[in-house]
Amino acid sequence: MSDEINEYWMQNWPEEVPRHIDVPEISLGQMLRNTVKAYPDSQAIFFEGFRMTYKELDMAVDQFATALSKMGIKKGDVVVIDLPNTPQYIIVYYAICRIGAISNPVIPLNRFVEIAHQVNDSKGKIMVILDVLYEEHLHGKDLSKIPTLKDIILTGVAEYLPKIKAKLGTALGKVPRMKEWPTKVGNVNFHKFQDVLQNGLPINLPDVKINPKEDVSTLIYTGGTTGLPKGCMMSHYNFVVNAEQAKMWAQTQVETESTYGKGGMFAILPLAHEFALSVALNLGIISGYKIILFIQPPTKISTFLKVIKKEGAAFGPGVPTLWQKITLDKDCAKFKDQLTDLVACLSGAAPLPLEVKKGFEALTGALIIEGFGMSETSPIITATPFHKYKENTVGFPVSDTLIKIVDSEDGTKILPQCPNESCENCGANEAQYIGEICANGPQVFLGYMNRPEATEYALRKDSKGRTWYHTADIGCIDKDGYLHIKDRKRDMIKYKGHSVFPREVEDLLYQLEYVNEVGVIGVPDPEVGENIKAYISLKPEFQGKVTEEDISKWAKENISAYKYPRIIEIIPDLPKSVVGKILRRELR
Repeated sequence: MSDEINEYWMQNWPEEVPRHIDVPEISLGQMLRNTVKAYPDSQAIFFEGFRMTYKELDMAVDQFATALSKMGIKKGDVVVIDLPNTPQYIIVYYAICRIGAISNPVIPLNRFVEIAHQVNDSKGKIMVILDVLYEEHLHGKDLSKIPTLKDIILTGVAEYLPKIKAKLGTALGKVPRMKEWPTKVGNVNFHKFQDVLQNGLPINLPDVKINPKEDVSTLIYTGGTTGLPKGCMMSHYNFVVNAEQAKMWAQTQVETESTYGKGGMFAILPLAHEFALSVALNLGIISGYKIILFIQPPTKISTFLKVIKKEGAAFGPGVPTLWQKITLDKDCAKFKDQLTDLVACLSGAAPLPLEVKKGFEALTGALIIEGFGMSETSPIITATPFHKYKENTVGFPVSDTLIKIVDSEDGTKILPQCPNESCENCGANEAQYIGEICANGPQVFLGYMNRPEATEYALRKDSKGRTWYHTADIGCIDKDGYLHIKDRKRDMIKYKGHSVFPREVEDLLYQLEYVNEVGVIGVPDPEVGENIKAYISLKPEFQGKVTEEDISKWAKENISAYKYPRIIEIIPDLPKSVVGKILRRELR
Protein backbone atom coordinates (compact mmCIF):
# COMPACT_ATOMS: atom_id res chain seq x y z
CA MET A 1 0.00 0.00 0.00
CA SER A 2 1.05 3.63 -0.35
CA ASP A 3 2.41 5.18 2.81
CA GLU A 4 1.81 8.76 1.71
CA ILE A 5 0.10 10.74 4.48
CA ASN A 6 -2.41 13.41 3.56
CA GLU A 7 -2.30 16.15 6.21
CA TYR A 8 -5.99 16.99 5.89
CA TRP A 9 -5.85 19.12 9.04
CA MET A 10 -3.58 21.75 7.49
CA GLN A 11 -6.57 23.50 5.85
CA ASN A 12 -7.70 24.68 9.32
CA TRP A 13 -4.42 24.41 11.23
CA PRO A 14 -3.92 27.40 13.60
CA GLU A 15 -1.50 29.60 11.66
CA GLU A 16 0.34 30.74 14.79
CA VAL A 17 1.51 27.21 15.65
CA PRO A 18 4.68 26.00 13.90
CA ARG A 19 4.33 22.59 12.29
CA HIS A 20 7.88 21.77 13.38
CA ILE A 21 9.67 22.83 16.57
CA ASP A 22 13.31 22.37 17.56
CA VAL A 23 13.43 20.61 20.92
CA PRO A 24 16.83 20.16 22.58
CA GLU A 25 17.80 16.55 23.27
CA ILE A 26 18.04 16.81 27.06
CA SER A 27 17.10 14.65 30.04
CA LEU A 28 14.26 15.51 32.40
CA GLY A 29 16.86 16.30 35.07
CA GLN A 30 18.47 18.83 32.73
CA MET A 31 15.04 20.24 31.83
CA LEU A 32 14.54 21.12 35.50
CA ARG A 33 18.09 22.50 35.72
CA ASN A 34 17.43 24.83 32.76
CA THR A 35 14.32 26.22 34.46
CA VAL A 36 16.24 26.74 37.71
CA LYS A 37 18.82 28.79 35.83
CA ALA A 38 16.09 30.91 34.25
CA TYR A 39 13.89 31.39 37.34
CA PRO A 40 15.95 30.52 40.49
CA ASP A 41 13.88 32.58 42.92
CA SER A 42 10.45 31.89 41.41
CA GLN A 43 8.16 29.64 43.40
CA ALA A 44 8.26 26.04 42.22
CA ILE A 45 5.87 24.40 44.69
CA PHE A 46 2.85 25.43 46.74
CA PHE A 47 1.36 22.82 49.07
CA GLU A 48 -1.18 23.71 51.76
CA GLY A 49 0.71 26.91 52.59
CA PHE A 50 4.22 25.44 52.16
CA ARG A 51 6.35 27.11 49.49
CA MET A 52 9.59 26.14 47.76
CA THR A 53 11.58 28.08 45.17
CA TYR A 54 13.16 26.54 42.09
CA LYS A 55 16.61 26.95 43.65
CA GLU A 56 15.46 25.10 46.78
CA LEU A 57 13.78 22.37 44.71
CA ASP A 58 16.94 21.82 42.68
CA MET A 59 18.96 21.48 45.88
CA ALA A 60 16.53 18.92 47.31
CA VAL A 61 16.57 16.97 44.03
CA ASP A 62 20.39 16.84 44.06
CA GLN A 63 20.40 15.73 47.70
CA PHE A 64 17.93 12.92 47.12
CA ALA A 65 19.68 11.86 43.93
CA THR A 66 22.99 11.67 45.82
CA ALA A 67 21.33 9.64 48.58
CA LEU A 68 19.81 7.18 46.10
CA SER A 69 23.22 6.75 44.54
CA LYS A 70 24.71 6.02 47.98
CA MET A 71 21.98 3.39 48.48
CA GLY A 72 23.25 1.59 45.38
CA ILE A 73 20.84 2.90 42.73
CA LYS A 74 22.56 3.06 39.35
CA LYS A 75 21.55 4.04 35.84
CA GLY A 76 18.70 1.78 34.66
CA ASP A 77 17.61 0.71 38.16
CA VAL A 78 13.93 1.12 39.01
CA VAL A 79 12.63 3.20 41.93
CA VAL A 80 8.91 2.91 42.72
CA ILE A 81 6.96 6.03 43.74
CA ASP A 82 3.72 5.48 45.69
CA LEU A 83 2.87 9.02 46.71
CA PRO A 84 -0.06 11.41 46.31
CA ASN A 85 0.44 14.99 45.12
CA THR A 86 3.00 16.20 47.67
CA PRO A 87 6.36 18.01 47.38
CA GLN A 88 8.06 14.66 48.00
CA TYR A 89 6.69 13.34 44.71
CA ILE A 90 8.35 16.13 42.71
CA ILE A 91 11.67 15.82 44.56
CA VAL A 92 11.80 12.04 44.16
CA TYR A 93 10.72 12.00 40.51
CA TYR A 94 13.38 14.40 39.26
CA ALA A 95 16.05 12.91 41.55
CA ILE A 96 15.50 9.51 39.91
CA CYS A 97 15.70 11.10 36.46
CA ARG A 98 18.85 13.03 37.35
CA ILE A 99 20.95 9.91 37.97
CA GLY A 100 19.60 7.97 34.98
CA ALA A 101 17.46 5.63 37.07
CA ILE A 102 13.86 4.78 36.11
CA SER A 103 10.82 5.98 38.03
CA ASN A 104 7.83 3.70 38.37
CA PRO A 105 4.78 5.65 39.61
CA VAL A 106 2.02 3.71 41.38
CA ILE A 107 -1.54 5.02 41.52
CA PRO A 108 -2.05 5.67 45.29
CA LEU A 109 -5.33 3.72 45.25
CA ASN A 110 -3.54 0.50 44.19
CA ARG A 111 -3.52 -2.32 46.71
CA PHE A 112 -0.99 -5.03 47.53
CA VAL A 113 -1.60 -7.43 44.63
CA GLU A 114 -1.51 -4.57 42.10
CA ILE A 115 1.57 -3.01 43.69
CA ALA A 116 3.36 -6.38 43.84
CA HIS A 117 2.71 -7.02 40.15
CA GLN A 118 4.06 -3.61 39.17
CA VAL A 119 7.19 -3.85 41.35
CA ASN A 120 7.93 -7.44 40.31
CA ASP A 121 7.38 -6.74 36.63
CA SER A 122 9.76 -3.77 36.71
CA LYS A 123 12.21 -5.33 39.21
CA GLY A 124 11.93 -2.28 41.44
CA LYS A 125 14.68 -2.00 44.07
CA ILE A 126 13.52 0.88 46.23
CA MET A 127 10.04 2.18 47.01
CA VAL A 128 9.21 5.65 48.28
CA ILE A 129 5.76 5.55 49.85
CA LEU A 130 3.53 7.71 52.04
CA ASP A 131 3.32 6.20 55.52
CA VAL A 132 -0.49 5.94 55.55
CA LEU A 133 -0.47 4.26 52.13
CA TYR A 134 2.06 1.74 53.42
CA GLU A 135 -0.09 1.14 56.49
CA GLU A 136 -3.22 0.62 54.41
CA HIS A 137 -1.83 -1.39 51.50
CA LEU A 138 1.41 -3.10 52.53
CA HIS A 139 1.59 -3.31 56.33
CA GLY A 140 1.27 -6.92 57.49
CA LYS A 141 1.64 -8.26 53.94
CA ASP A 142 4.24 -10.81 52.88
CA LEU A 143 6.93 -8.61 51.36
CA SER A 144 8.91 -11.68 50.33
CA LYS A 145 6.45 -11.84 47.42
CA ILE A 146 8.28 -8.77 46.10
CA PRO A 147 11.80 -10.24 46.10
CA THR A 148 13.61 -7.44 44.21
CA LEU A 149 12.50 -4.82 46.74
CA LYS A 150 15.34 -4.13 49.17
CA ASP A 151 14.48 -0.74 50.70
CA ILE A 152 11.34 1.23 51.53
CA ILE A 153 11.54 4.96 52.24
CA LEU A 154 8.62 6.23 54.32
CA THR A 155 7.44 9.82 54.37
CA GLY A 156 4.53 11.72 55.92
CA VAL A 157 2.22 14.50 54.79
CA ALA A 158 3.25 16.77 57.69
CA GLU A 159 6.90 16.91 56.54
CA TYR A 160 6.10 19.60 54.00
CA LEU A 161 3.37 21.52 55.77
CA PRO A 162 3.94 24.88 57.46
CA LYS A 163 5.16 24.10 61.02
CA ILE A 164 2.11 25.43 62.84
CA LYS A 165 -0.27 23.66 60.46
CA ALA A 166 1.69 20.41 60.79
CA LYS A 167 1.72 20.48 64.60
CA LEU A 168 -1.90 21.50 65.00
CA GLY A 169 -3.13 19.14 62.29
CA THR A 170 -1.23 16.20 63.77
CA ALA A 171 -2.44 16.95 67.31
CA LEU A 172 -6.06 17.18 66.19
CA GLY A 173 -5.80 14.10 63.96
CA LYS A 174 -6.54 16.09 60.81
CA VAL A 175 -3.21 15.15 59.23
CA PRO A 176 -3.21 11.38 58.68
CA ARG A 177 -0.07 9.55 59.80
CA MET A 178 1.24 6.10 60.70
CA LYS A 179 2.16 6.35 64.39
CA GLU A 180 4.96 3.77 64.39
CA TRP A 181 7.23 3.24 61.41
CA PRO A 182 8.94 -0.15 61.00
CA THR A 183 12.73 -0.39 60.63
CA LYS A 184 12.93 -3.83 59.00
CA VAL A 185 10.43 -6.37 57.66
CA GLY A 186 11.98 -9.62 56.44
CA ASN A 187 14.78 -8.62 54.08
CA VAL A 188 13.41 -5.14 53.47
CA ASN A 189 15.06 -2.19 55.25
CA PHE A 190 13.02 0.91 56.10
CA HIS A 191 14.27 4.50 56.03
CA LYS A 192 12.86 7.92 56.87
CA PHE A 193 12.57 10.35 53.97
CA GLN A 194 14.20 13.23 55.81
CA ASP A 195 17.08 11.01 56.95
CA VAL A 196 17.66 9.93 53.36
CA LEU A 197 17.56 13.56 52.24
CA GLN A 198 20.17 14.52 54.85
CA ASN A 199 22.32 11.58 53.79
CA GLY A 200 22.54 13.30 50.41
CA LEU A 201 24.86 15.95 51.84
CA PRO A 202 27.39 16.80 50.69
CA ILE A 203 26.01 16.57 47.16
CA ASN A 204 28.03 14.18 45.03
CA LEU A 205 26.17 13.17 41.89
CA PRO A 206 27.47 10.22 39.88
CA ASP A 207 28.88 10.91 36.42
CA VAL A 208 26.07 9.47 34.31
CA LYS A 209 25.69 9.78 30.55
CA ILE A 210 22.02 9.84 29.57
CA ASN A 211 20.82 9.37 26.00
CA PRO A 212 17.51 11.30 26.12
CA LYS A 213 15.99 9.51 23.11
CA GLU A 214 16.99 5.96 24.05
CA ASP A 215 17.17 5.81 27.86
CA VAL A 216 13.98 5.06 29.80
CA SER A 217 13.01 7.75 32.31
CA THR A 218 9.66 6.43 33.49
CA LEU A 219 7.57 3.29 33.44
CA ILE A 220 3.88 4.10 33.10
CA TYR A 221 1.66 1.08 33.72
CA THR A 222 -1.45 0.88 31.59
CA GLY A 223 -4.83 0.25 33.17
CA GLY A 224 -4.89 -3.47 32.47
CA THR A 225 -8.24 -3.63 30.67
CA THR A 226 -6.87 -6.49 28.57
CA GLY A 227 -4.95 -8.62 31.06
CA LEU A 228 -2.33 -7.52 33.58
CA PRO A 229 -1.05 -3.94 33.29
CA LYS A 230 1.95 -3.43 30.99
CA GLY A 231 4.79 -1.02 31.65
CA CYS A 232 5.14 1.65 28.95
CA MET A 233 8.82 2.59 28.60
CA MET A 234 8.95 6.37 28.24
CA SER A 235 12.21 8.03 27.29
CA HIS A 236 13.38 11.36 28.70
CA TYR A 237 12.87 12.92 25.28
CA ASN A 238 9.30 11.57 25.00
CA PHE A 239 8.30 13.72 27.96
CA VAL A 240 10.50 16.73 27.19
CA VAL A 241 9.19 16.98 23.63
CA ASN A 242 5.54 16.48 24.66
CA ALA A 243 5.88 19.28 27.22
CA GLU A 244 7.33 21.52 24.48
CA GLN A 245 4.54 20.54 22.07
CA ALA A 246 1.86 21.45 24.63
CA LYS A 247 3.70 24.65 25.59
CA MET A 248 3.93 25.75 21.95
CA TRP A 249 0.27 24.92 21.29
CA ALA A 250 -0.82 27.24 24.10
CA GLN A 251 1.71 30.08 23.93
CA THR A 252 1.17 30.75 20.22
CA GLN A 253 -2.63 30.80 20.40
CA VAL A 254 -3.41 32.36 23.81
CA GLU A 255 -0.08 34.03 24.62
CA THR A 256 0.78 32.16 27.83
CA GLU A 257 4.44 33.21 27.44
CA SER A 258 3.89 36.26 29.64
CA THR A 259 3.02 33.94 32.56
CA TYR A 260 6.26 31.91 32.48
CA GLY A 261 8.29 32.15 35.67
CA LYS A 262 5.45 33.75 37.63
CA GLY A 263 2.22 31.91 36.87
CA GLY A 264 0.84 28.78 38.51
CA MET A 265 -0.05 25.30 37.24
CA PHE A 266 -2.66 23.46 39.29
CA ALA A 267 -2.14 19.75 39.92
CA ILE A 268 -5.44 18.31 41.11
CA LEU A 269 -5.20 15.06 39.11
CA PRO A 270 -2.82 12.46 40.61
CA LEU A 271 0.77 12.92 39.40
CA ALA A 272 1.04 9.12 39.27
CA HIS A 273 -1.23 9.29 36.21
CA GLU A 274 0.58 10.27 33.02
CA PHE A 275 -1.84 13.05 32.05
CA ALA A 276 -1.00 14.97 35.23
CA LEU A 277 2.66 13.91 35.24
CA SER A 278 3.17 15.22 31.71
CA VAL A 279 0.98 18.32 31.73
CA ALA A 280 0.71 19.48 35.36
CA LEU A 281 4.31 18.59 36.29
CA ASN A 282 6.60 18.48 33.24
CA LEU A 283 4.78 21.24 31.34
CA GLY A 284 4.56 23.21 34.59
CA ILE A 285 8.29 22.85 35.26
CA ILE A 286 9.40 23.66 31.72
CA SER A 287 7.26 26.83 31.89
CA GLY A 288 8.68 27.92 35.24
CA TYR A 289 5.28 27.69 36.89
CA LYS A 290 4.51 27.26 40.56
CA ILE A 291 3.05 23.75 40.87
CA ILE A 292 -0.07 24.15 43.04
CA LEU A 293 -0.51 20.73 44.62
CA PHE A 294 -3.79 19.24 45.80
CA ILE A 295 -3.29 15.98 47.70
CA GLN A 296 -6.85 15.14 46.66
CA PRO A 297 -9.79 17.10 45.23
CA PRO A 298 -11.29 19.28 47.99
CA THR A 299 -14.63 18.18 49.41
CA LYS A 300 -16.01 21.57 48.44
CA ILE A 301 -14.95 22.20 44.86
CA SER A 302 -15.25 25.95 45.43
CA THR A 303 -12.18 25.60 47.70
CA PHE A 304 -10.22 24.58 44.61
CA LEU A 305 -11.17 27.83 42.87
CA LYS A 306 -10.33 29.81 46.00
CA VAL A 307 -6.80 28.37 46.10
CA ILE A 308 -6.01 28.73 42.39
CA LYS A 309 -7.31 32.31 42.47
CA LYS A 310 -5.09 33.20 45.42
CA GLU A 311 -2.04 31.42 43.96
CA GLY A 312 -2.43 32.85 40.48
CA ALA A 313 -2.94 29.66 38.45
CA ALA A 314 -2.53 30.35 34.74
CA PHE A 315 -2.99 26.83 33.37
CA GLY A 316 -3.98 23.33 34.39
CA PRO A 317 -5.16 19.92 33.22
CA GLY A 318 -8.40 18.30 34.27
CA VAL A 319 -11.18 15.95 33.28
CA PRO A 320 -14.80 16.67 32.33
CA THR A 321 -16.10 15.63 35.76
CA LEU A 322 -13.95 18.35 37.36
CA TRP A 323 -15.17 21.09 35.04
CA GLN A 324 -18.75 19.87 35.43
CA LYS A 325 -18.60 19.95 39.25
CA ILE A 326 -17.38 23.53 39.05
CA THR A 327 -20.17 24.63 36.71
CA LEU A 328 -22.87 22.92 38.82
CA ASP A 329 -21.68 24.09 42.26
CA LYS A 330 -23.53 27.22 43.32
CA ASP A 331 -20.65 28.27 45.59
CA CYS A 332 -18.38 28.46 42.55
CA ALA A 333 -20.59 31.11 40.93
CA LYS A 334 -19.14 33.81 43.22
CA PHE A 335 -15.78 33.42 41.47
CA LYS A 336 -17.19 34.67 38.16
CA ASP A 337 -14.82 37.26 36.66
CA GLN A 338 -12.38 36.79 39.56
CA LEU A 339 -10.00 34.18 38.08
CA THR A 340 -8.15 36.84 36.14
CA ASP A 341 -4.84 34.93 36.02
CA LEU A 342 -6.32 31.76 34.55
CA VAL A 343 -5.63 31.67 30.81
CA ALA A 344 -6.29 28.13 29.63
CA CYS A 345 -7.14 24.57 30.67
CA LEU A 346 -6.63 21.24 28.94
CA SER A 347 -9.33 18.60 29.25
CA GLY A 348 -8.69 14.91 28.64
CA ALA A 349 -9.46 11.28 29.57
CA ALA A 350 -13.12 11.53 28.47
CA PRO A 351 -15.34 13.48 26.04
CA LEU A 352 -15.97 17.10 27.04
CA PRO A 353 -19.68 17.98 26.68
CA LEU A 354 -20.16 21.34 24.94
CA GLU A 355 -22.44 22.69 27.66
CA VAL A 356 -19.75 21.97 30.28
CA LYS A 357 -17.12 23.74 28.17
CA LYS A 358 -19.34 26.78 27.69
CA GLY A 359 -20.32 26.88 31.37
CA PHE A 360 -16.72 26.69 32.59
CA GLU A 361 -15.52 29.35 30.15
CA ALA A 362 -18.36 31.69 31.09
CA LEU A 363 -17.53 31.32 34.77
CA THR A 364 -13.74 31.55 34.61
CA GLY A 365 -12.99 33.52 31.47
CA ALA A 366 -10.37 30.89 30.57
CA LEU A 367 -10.51 28.89 27.35
CA ILE A 368 -10.69 25.13 27.68
CA ILE A 369 -9.59 22.78 24.93
CA GLU A 370 -9.62 19.00 24.53
CA GLY A 371 -6.62 16.79 24.06
CA PHE A 372 -6.35 13.19 22.89
CA GLY A 373 -3.65 10.70 23.72
CA MET A 374 -2.68 7.77 25.90
CA SER A 375 0.05 6.37 28.11
CA GLU A 376 2.04 5.21 25.09
CA THR A 377 2.21 8.73 23.62
CA SER A 378 3.37 10.81 26.61
CA PRO A 379 0.26 11.36 26.34
CA ILE A 380 -0.73 14.17 23.92
CA ILE A 381 -1.23 13.33 20.23
CA THR A 382 -3.87 15.88 19.22
CA ALA A 383 -5.48 19.00 20.64
CA THR A 384 -8.36 21.21 19.61
CA PRO A 385 -7.39 24.70 18.46
CA PHE A 386 -8.26 27.46 20.93
CA HIS A 387 -10.12 29.64 18.42
CA LYS A 388 -11.50 27.09 15.94
CA TYR A 389 -13.18 24.68 18.33
CA LYS A 390 -15.40 22.04 16.77
CA GLU A 391 -17.79 20.01 18.92
CA ASN A 392 -17.25 16.25 19.30
CA THR A 393 -13.72 16.38 17.91
CA VAL A 394 -10.24 16.22 19.42
CA GLY A 395 -8.69 18.61 16.95
CA PHE A 396 -5.43 18.25 15.06
CA PRO A 397 -2.11 16.50 15.69
CA VAL A 398 0.31 18.74 17.60
CA SER A 399 3.64 19.87 16.10
CA ASP A 400 5.86 17.16 14.57
CA THR A 401 3.06 14.61 14.86
CA LEU A 402 1.25 12.66 12.16
CA ILE A 403 -1.92 10.60 12.37
CA LYS A 404 -3.55 8.21 9.94
CA ILE A 405 -6.70 6.10 9.92
CA VAL A 406 -6.20 2.47 8.89
CA ASP A 407 -8.64 -0.39 8.43
CA SER A 408 -9.45 -1.97 11.79
CA GLU A 409 -9.03 -5.53 10.53
CA ASP A 410 -5.27 -5.79 9.98
CA GLY A 411 -4.19 -2.15 9.71
CA THR A 412 -2.67 -2.40 6.23
CA LYS A 413 -4.87 0.06 4.34
CA ILE A 414 -4.91 3.84 4.92
CA LEU A 415 -8.49 5.13 4.83
CA PRO A 416 -9.47 8.44 3.21
CA GLN A 417 -10.92 11.55 4.80
CA CYS A 418 -14.66 11.43 5.55
CA PRO A 419 -16.44 13.75 3.07
CA ASN A 420 -19.58 14.26 5.18
CA GLU A 421 -20.47 17.57 6.76
CA SER A 422 -21.28 16.29 10.25
CA CYS A 423 -19.35 13.03 10.68
CA GLU A 424 -21.61 12.14 13.59
CA ASN A 425 -23.26 9.67 11.27
CA CYS A 426 -21.01 8.82 8.34
CA GLY A 427 -23.84 7.04 6.58
CA ALA A 428 -24.00 3.70 4.82
CA ASN A 429 -20.39 3.92 3.65
CA GLU A 430 -18.93 4.74 7.07
CA ALA A 431 -16.64 1.68 6.98
CA GLN A 432 -14.73 3.42 4.19
CA TYR A 433 -13.65 6.23 6.54
CA ILE A 434 -13.76 4.85 10.10
CA GLY A 435 -10.85 2.77 11.30
CA GLU A 436 -8.02 2.50 13.80
CA ILE A 437 -6.14 5.70 14.66
CA CYS A 438 -2.35 5.49 14.37
CA ALA A 439 0.16 8.09 15.56
CA ASN A 440 3.73 8.93 14.61
CA GLY A 441 5.88 11.45 16.46
CA PRO A 442 8.76 11.96 18.90
CA GLN A 443 6.41 11.48 21.86
CA VAL A 444 5.65 7.83 20.96
CA PHE A 445 7.02 5.43 23.58
CA LEU A 446 9.90 2.95 23.26
CA GLY A 447 7.78 -0.15 23.84
CA TYR A 448 6.33 -2.33 26.62
CA MET A 449 8.73 -3.61 29.25
CA ASN A 450 9.27 -7.39 28.97
CA ARG A 451 6.50 -7.62 26.33
CA PRO A 452 8.21 -7.99 22.92
CA GLU A 453 5.13 -9.41 21.18
CA ALA A 454 2.86 -6.63 22.46
CA THR A 455 5.48 -4.08 21.43
CA GLU A 456 5.76 -5.54 17.94
CA TYR A 457 1.98 -5.43 17.52
CA ALA A 458 1.66 -1.84 18.79
CA LEU A 459 4.68 -0.30 17.04
CA ARG A 460 4.94 -0.90 13.29
CA LYS A 461 7.22 0.66 10.69
CA ASP A 462 6.02 1.81 7.29
CA SER A 463 7.96 1.75 4.01
CA LYS A 464 9.44 5.16 4.81
CA GLY A 465 10.92 3.90 8.09
CA ARG A 466 8.45 5.81 10.27
CA THR A 467 7.24 4.09 13.44
CA TRP A 468 3.48 4.17 13.99
CA TYR A 469 1.73 3.45 17.25
CA HIS A 470 -1.55 1.59 16.66
CA THR A 471 -3.80 3.05 19.32
CA ALA A 472 -6.74 0.59 19.28
CA ASP A 473 -8.95 3.69 19.20
CA ILE A 474 -11.46 3.90 16.38
CA GLY A 475 -12.09 7.20 14.58
CA CYS A 476 -12.10 9.22 11.39
CA ILE A 477 -10.88 12.54 10.02
CA ASP A 478 -13.72 14.80 8.87
CA LYS A 479 -13.94 17.09 5.84
CA ASP A 480 -12.36 19.96 7.80
CA GLY A 481 -9.43 17.85 8.99
CA TYR A 482 -10.62 17.37 12.59
CA LEU A 483 -10.14 14.00 14.29
CA HIS A 484 -13.22 12.25 15.68
CA ILE A 485 -12.93 9.47 18.25
CA LYS A 486 -15.61 6.87 17.76
CA ASP A 487 -14.50 4.33 20.36
CA ARG A 488 -12.07 1.70 21.54
CA LYS A 489 -11.76 -1.38 19.34
CA ARG A 490 -12.74 -3.66 22.20
CA ASP A 491 -15.77 -1.54 23.18
CA MET A 492 -17.40 -1.64 19.75
CA ILE A 493 -20.88 -3.23 19.88
CA LYS A 494 -22.13 -5.57 17.18
CA TYR A 495 -25.91 -5.18 16.87
CA LYS A 496 -27.45 -7.31 14.09
CA GLY A 497 -24.14 -7.07 12.22
CA HIS A 498 -23.96 -3.27 12.56
CA SER A 499 -20.92 -1.70 14.23
CA VAL A 500 -22.18 0.58 17.01
CA PHE A 501 -19.74 2.88 18.78
CA PRO A 502 -20.70 3.46 22.44
CA ARG A 503 -19.13 6.91 22.54
CA GLU A 504 -21.28 8.10 19.64
CA VAL A 505 -24.44 6.95 21.45
CA GLU A 506 -23.19 8.60 24.66
CA ASP A 507 -22.57 11.91 22.86
CA LEU A 508 -26.15 11.84 21.54
CA LEU A 509 -27.59 11.12 24.98
CA TYR A 510 -25.59 14.01 26.47
CA GLN A 511 -27.84 16.32 24.43
CA LEU A 512 -30.56 15.68 27.01
CA GLU A 513 -30.46 18.51 29.57
CA TYR A 514 -31.12 16.18 32.49
CA VAL A 515 -28.29 13.72 31.78
CA ASN A 516 -25.33 14.08 34.13
CA GLU A 517 -23.20 11.12 33.03
CA VAL A 518 -23.74 8.22 30.67
CA GLY A 519 -21.99 4.95 29.87
CA VAL A 520 -23.04 2.66 27.01
CA ILE A 521 -22.12 -1.02 26.72
CA GLY A 522 -23.04 -4.10 24.73
CA VAL A 523 -25.03 -6.84 26.45
CA PRO A 524 -24.86 -10.37 24.94
CA ASP A 525 -28.12 -11.32 23.25
CA PRO A 526 -28.63 -14.57 21.28
CA GLU A 527 -31.01 -12.95 18.77
CA VAL A 528 -29.14 -9.73 17.86
CA GLY A 529 -25.58 -10.53 18.94
CA GLU A 530 -25.25 -7.66 21.41
CA ASN A 531 -27.97 -5.39 22.71
CA ILE A 532 -27.24 -1.75 23.49
CA LYS A 533 -27.58 -0.67 27.12
CA ALA A 534 -27.12 2.82 28.58
CA TYR A 535 -26.38 3.51 32.25
CA ILE A 536 -27.33 7.08 33.12
CA SER A 537 -26.99 9.33 36.15
CA LEU A 538 -29.21 12.40 36.35
CA LYS A 539 -28.37 15.96 37.37
CA PRO A 540 -29.53 16.64 40.96
CA GLU A 541 -32.46 18.86 40.00
CA PHE A 542 -33.93 16.15 37.73
CA GLN A 543 -33.62 13.18 40.06
CA GLY A 544 -37.00 11.53 40.63
CA LYS A 545 -38.55 13.58 37.83
CA VAL A 546 -37.20 11.74 34.78
CA THR A 547 -37.84 8.05 34.17
CA GLU A 548 -36.10 5.37 32.16
CA GLU A 549 -39.17 5.30 29.91
CA ASP A 550 -38.75 9.03 29.17
CA ILE A 551 -35.18 8.51 28.04
CA SER A 552 -36.03 5.39 26.06
CA LYS A 553 -38.78 7.22 24.19
CA TRP A 554 -36.45 10.10 23.28
CA ALA A 555 -33.67 7.73 22.17
CA LYS A 556 -36.01 5.76 19.92
CA GLU A 557 -37.24 8.96 18.27
CA ASN A 558 -33.85 10.66 17.86
CA ILE A 559 -31.20 7.96 17.35
CA SER A 560 -30.84 5.63 14.36
CA ALA A 561 -32.77 2.37 14.61
CA TYR A 562 -29.65 0.21 14.72
CA LYS A 563 -27.87 2.22 17.44
CA TYR A 564 -30.38 3.55 19.98
CA PRO A 565 -30.12 1.88 23.42
CA ARG A 566 -32.77 -0.80 23.94
CA ILE A 567 -32.11 -0.90 27.68
CA ILE A 568 -31.89 2.15 29.95
CA GLU A 569 -30.90 2.00 33.61
CA ILE A 570 -30.73 5.07 35.84
CA ILE A 571 -28.11 4.77 38.60
CA PRO A 572 -26.82 7.29 41.19
CA ASP A 573 -23.19 7.34 39.99
CA LEU A 574 -21.13 5.71 37.26
CA PRO A 575 -17.85 3.93 38.11
CA LYS A 576 -14.83 6.04 37.18
CA SER A 577 -11.06 5.74 37.08
CA VAL A 578 -8.76 7.82 39.24
CA VAL A 579 -8.83 10.60 36.61
CA GLY A 580 -12.58 10.51 36.08
CA LYS A 581 -12.88 8.31 33.01
CA ILE A 582 -16.08 6.23 33.03
CA LEU A 583 -15.14 2.56 33.31
CA ARG A 584 -17.20 0.58 30.82
CA ARG A 585 -15.52 -2.64 31.92
CA GLU A 586 -17.07 -2.21 35.41
CA LEU A 587 -20.46 -1.48 33.87
CA ARG A 588 -20.10 -4.71 31.92
